[in-house]
Amino acid sequence: MRRLGLPRSAVTVCAGALALVLAVALMVIGERPPARVAAAQAQASPCNVFGVQPVTLTPTLPTSFASATAQLGADCMAWQSFISLNWAADPNNPGQPDPNVPASSFGAPGDTSPKVWETYLEASAVFSAPQGSAKTLWAAERPAIKSLVRVSKQGATDLSLSGIRQAGDGKWLTSQSGQLTYYEVRMNQDEYQFITTNVFSGSDLTTYAGQAACAAGQNGKGGLILPAGGGATGATLDADCLGNPAKYGANVGAIEIKAAWVPLPSDHSLDYRYKTAVARVTNPDTGQTTQVTVGLVGLHIIRKVQGAPQFVWATFEQIDNSPDEAGGGFSAPALPANPHQKALGRYTYFNPNCTTATDPTYKCQHNALPGPPCDAKGQPAGCYPYSAPMQITRLVPVDATANAVTGYVWSLLPANSVYNYYRLINVQWPNSPTVVKAGSTVPLPNGDITPSSKSGIVANTTLETYQQSKNACMDCHQSAPIATPKTLRTALVAGRGTTKVQPKNLVKGSASLASDYSFVFVSETRR
Repeated sequence: MRRLGLPRSAVTVCAGALALVLAVALMVIGERPPARVAAAQAQASPCNVFGVQPVTLTPTLPTSFASATAQLGADCMAWQSFISLNWAADPNNPGQPDPNVPASSFGAPGDTSPKVWETYLEASAVFSAPQGSAKTLWAAERPAIKSLVRVSKQGATDLSLSGIRQAGDGKWLTSQSGQLTYYEVRMNQDEYQFITTNVFSGSDLTTYAGQAACAAGQNGKGGLILPAGGGATGATLDADCLGNPAKYGANVGAIEIKAAWVPLPSDHSLDYRYKTAVARVTNPDTGQTTQVTVGLVGLHIIRKVQGAPQFVWATFEQIDNSPDEAGGGFSAPALPANPHQKALGRYTYFNPNCTTATDPTYKCQHNALPGPPCDAKGQPAGCYPYSAPMQITRLVPVDATANAVTGYVWSLLPANSVYNYYRLINVQWPNSPTVVKAGSTVPLPNGDITPSSKSGIVANTTLETYQQSKNACMDCHQSAPIATPKTLRTALVAGRGTTKVQPKNLVKGSASLASDYSFVFVSETRR
């Protein structure tokens, strides 16, 4: 169990502590306390502690984080962010909640209308826009149907597998029903405006030249430092690439979202327990694109706010995904009490009755990496079909602190809300926040990210499926670089004009300039 690490002044606050103790006591695998116990839990919030972000069923987006509030503060902030970002989006104001939507409709089953985060822009759309046109993207009308189709940056007819190979190690994830898992990455208006309004001789930050100029900064100021927002006061606390004071978007700090989706049964029998959307997906074997209803199975919320220059990294999952690993076997995950949940009796990515006869591909091995994929003709020999179901388990069980906050949030939700079936998995936060400086190279300081990989990997079974025993979020992201050109090109270095240089001359020695913990710059830049 993670330590709460509360400040001494909070010791006397008993309401939150009492709720936490009660929640831990209820977490017995396989047992569901009666409704009266769940109701008692709802009377005292574990977040009711001095300095900790309250959690309410409102679209209130937290704008700062205090490391003194430790894990409890991070978990409460994560759930409040989840509620705000999953609120119905304002149809006239992308990226903002609809003020006319009541809390009673939060998570209404079958509602496929876009939520706040779904009106953020896809990273691929921002980076693939023609130079100069990206500035108009935010105001553009959002499509009614989600597109989980990915095409190669080499051409519109060349199918890319980046939309499915996001489960770790460049591999894919297949459900027990033989459906592939599809992924998308989105950014909020603050990050989008930072990328598109910082321009150097016609190059914004969707280009290598623009990124190199920005990352270098000027006279030790600025740099490729994503906005953290204005905090509770809404002040101007951010800067442009050259260090000049600047505000971006809604002034709430950069937010990146990574979501995992799986196609649901066509009879809509499971829609009541999933946040759903209508989407186009592509079969990588045939290249055929179809329109289906998809259900959200995993969600990363990555937030840079005042007090967290290393970001706050939160991850959520749908409760049916997988059981916990237990000595080569499995155990049902410990869940808080929720009288509004209906038992399903099966997992999306695990078959308790697996046999080698029913699983000739993976032979019931847990979290096994797929090998070379099969083509449309089932070649090469020994290949792994995309449709072969996988046996996925959670290697690090969700701890009592996260479960306590989840249990409280569940008690706030409408009885029929699909979010009764979503849980907080974990949150990483900087215990020793360290400000990043202009010209920084990888690896960036990790801010004593907590919990660290030594105390248990923070991993989502749908987004880091095959990395659950390898790396925590910051282990990878502190080494995220800007894009790297493959050939000699004219590059801009802020404050020194235009010079023809080799790519290695743009960095300190052989190191790469950093992109402030974000991989979208190196993964999405095509120029």
